[in-house]
Amino acid sequence: MNPIKGRFKNHLDEEMVHLHKNLYINRSDPMYYEKVIRYLDPRSPEAHYKLGQKFEAKGIVDKAIFHYKECRKTYPSPFYFASASAIRGLEGNGKGVESLPVSDFPIPYKSSSAFPRLWKIILFMTLLLSMFLWGLLWGKDSITRTVSALQLWGVGKEITYEVVDMPYMMYLTKSKPRKEIENDLYSKALELAKTNPGQNIWLYGIASNGQNPDKKVVPLTDEAQKVRAFVVAQYNSSEDPTVKIRFLNAEYGKLMSLTEAGANLVRTALEAYISDNGTPPDKLDKLVADYPQNYLSFIPQEIQSGSNQIVGKYDGDGGWVFDPLAKQYSDMFYPNTVENPNSHQANFERFQVVVGKSDHSLQLLAGSTLLMEKRVGLGADDATPVGSFSVLDRVKEPQGKHPNVYGSSALGLGAIALHGTNDPASIGGNLSLGCIRMTNADIEELYPFIPKGTVIFIRDNNSTGLTAASAAWNPQALVPLGTRLPNESAQNKVFHWLG
Repeated sequence: MNPIKGRFKNHLDEEMVHLHKNLYINRSDPMYYEKVIRYLDPRSPEAHYKLGQKFEAKGIVDKAIFHYKECRKTYPSPFYFASASAIRGLEGNGKGVESLPVSDFPIPYKSSSAFPRLWKIILFMTLLLSMFLWGLLWGKDSITRTVSALQLWGVGKEITYEVVDMPYMMYLTKSKPRKEIENDLYSKALELAKTNPGQNIWLYGIASNGQNPDKKVVPLTDEAQKVRAFVVAQYNSSEDPTVKIRFLNAEYGKLMSLTEAGANLVRTALEAYISDNGTPPDKLDKLVADYPQNYLSFIPQEIQSGSNQIVGKYDGDGGWVFDPLAKQYSDMFYPNTVENPNSHQANFERFQVVVGKSDHSLQLLAGSTLLMEKRVGLGADDATPVGSFSVLDRVKEPQGKHPNVYGSSALGLGAIALHGTNDPASIGGNLSLGCIRMTNADIEELYPFIPKGTVIFIRDNNSTGLTAASAAWNPQALVPLGTRLPNESAQNKVFHWLG
């Protein structure tokens, strides 16, 4: 949605959404989401979810449930699981749901070009009818085969043999090349068609890290599994000689990237906690305690389910599994969202920070994946040391000898710190006494994703070789809403970093 383009930029432009020609709507309009559905996108998951919340707040349960269900028709979307949760809450509260008149629901915008299209449809149907009649006259044999599913059984009766959909699911290794996935689906669709002649074969590919050497398929009995498919193959040899393969969920890779980032964020904090205390915490709440035990600012939400609930044993209901008795970090903390939990216990890739002095760059990485990149200010006269440093303190509103000397947040590294500054002009230069400076806005964005114990490498040159974010990184998607955050202020403690 692009703002209005004009000769002079107006401060209201960012709030305007272009609909059609000279028609716009304002985001601050109380009827904004109704108008999005009516005029722009009748299937918009965001609009339906927001309207569901609106009607739920007003106590209009039937309309709220309607919009939540409309939201769930689009997958994946950031609102899919939240809508499911809202529906369960509303349908389980004992309130009846009355049917709504059609006039109560938004009507999609209809273009004035409907009449020309109607004439095209009439002409097309006329052409089809002509071809059919021509076939009856000159192609009797072929037409017979075409309509052979229709047979007459006695006077006044006719029986139609309908094609039956045969849905199956097949686990596929997500790291496989796309061509191999296509070949596996193609071969399996042909095999299934031989044992189910004349039927519609639907083969849904479900991603798994586990190996499946025999490429075994199983009948799909749960419709909910379809939304987890990232590819589907459809084949009916009696209607079309081709196997149609369609890749779904373009956001799937992004979801998995964020899920793995969330898991490794917590694993990095767990490693630091165990190093400090000798044993893992019995509960993950201990990682988000008040300063100075604030190893994390929050337990991230698992992206696919939209939940950050913690369970001790895998059940597939969303959120995370935490097993403090596991020996490997990948087994100790992992997503609670797949049939086989072992298939999504990705390798532990520590969060780390690399600072390049020559180009004043800072990069946040999980293993070899670049997640975030910022500009920094460094020490005058090469005062910022080179080496590796662990984050010892995570502090909000740190106090120094002078007010606001460390900005809004700081990550203490011993004698120096990575901290904010009220002098944004110093970013990109060498003006500090040795500390690494960031704008307050940048440190606020970075701070929640640097667990206590994270290693920060300060180098003369940035040697990662990464120049652009290699993961679909939206950090705010990991931040759970409505979660109580720890008190990360050090109260009256005064810090003496170089500044």
